[in-house]
Amino acid sequence: MKKYLMFMLAAAFMASCSDNNENLPEDDGDDSGKTSVFEEHDGYFIYHGETYKTVKLANGTTWMAEPLRYVPEGYTPSGDPTTDSHIWYPYRLIVNEGNNTINADNFEVLKDETSIKKHGYLYDMYAALGGKEVTEDNCYEFEGTQGICPEGWHIPTHAEYLALVGNTTKDVDGNTPSDAEKAKAIFYNKDYDGAKIQSFIDAGLNYQFSGVRMSTGYTSTPKYQLNVIGKGNSTKTEWYESPAMNYYMTSTAYKPSYNSTTNILSNIQFFGLMSTFTLAKYPEGRLTLAYISVLSGQTLRCVKDQK
Repeated sequence: MKKYLMFMLAAAFMASCSDNNENLPEDDGDDSGKTSVFEEHDGYFIYHGETYKTVKLANGTTWMAEPLRYVPEGYTPSGDPTTDSHIWYPYRLIVNEGNNTINADNFEVLKDETSIKKHGYLYDMYAALGGKEVTEDNCYEFEGTQGICPEGWHIPTHAEYLALVGNTTKDVDGNTPSDAEKAKAIFYNKDYDGAKIQSFIDAGLNYQFSGVRMSTGYTSTPKYQLNVIGKGNSTKTEWYESPAMNYYMTSTAYKPSYNSTTNILSNIQFFGLMSTFTLAKYPEGRLTLAYISVLSGQTLRCVKDQK
């Protein structure tokens, strides 16, 4: 009798387990609701199934050493910079050599897995903020926000990049750093009045030339920038034929802009980390902070929250 009772209880338990399993959702590959979406380790983290190297810099901050390549649900990256897809593929430049220089006249969209792993995607502020619209009323509220970065990390601020490169265009109050303030930045180079790109690479930040989907405002036609690194502006031959203008995103707003005639909002600018190449002054590439529209597509590197 006891054996029979134990058998019936075991059968009931197994049936109950089977019923519970049948009610579980099937694994459709979307891990957005799972706790294992983010796993942090020493020197790297795993986020939505992708592994990213991280690096701790001399000033104690920890950064992604690779561009973000996460596509949130509901988005489809585009290779057409004129579309409002919010996320765009990186690109390489198609160049012609002539007159002892290199000029870009077109681009090739990079959609293959290897290129995406290397260059990441280009995000506008709407996508980077997790689908939040930036307006003239709220644009200053996003500084240091997590956005689509993993938990415990955030979109870098103007101050965090300034602590690396030292130089920036004027803030909303018209101020720029003093020479003494610039010199405190860990990669500041006085001759370049900013940071050399190579200093980022040497520190393990693995700088990449992913380009920029540039917009100048709400009524402009966005485009991939075709400025190219070549004989006319650089001595770094290993970087030739890469985009010369690249922007890395910050979460710090500069200010809204308005049409001088109609007083209608024409643009909202944030700060971004911009690269510049000139043969006379910055042949190895300079990094400083400059203005860029919220509509532009930029590389995103997350930085770890500091306790």
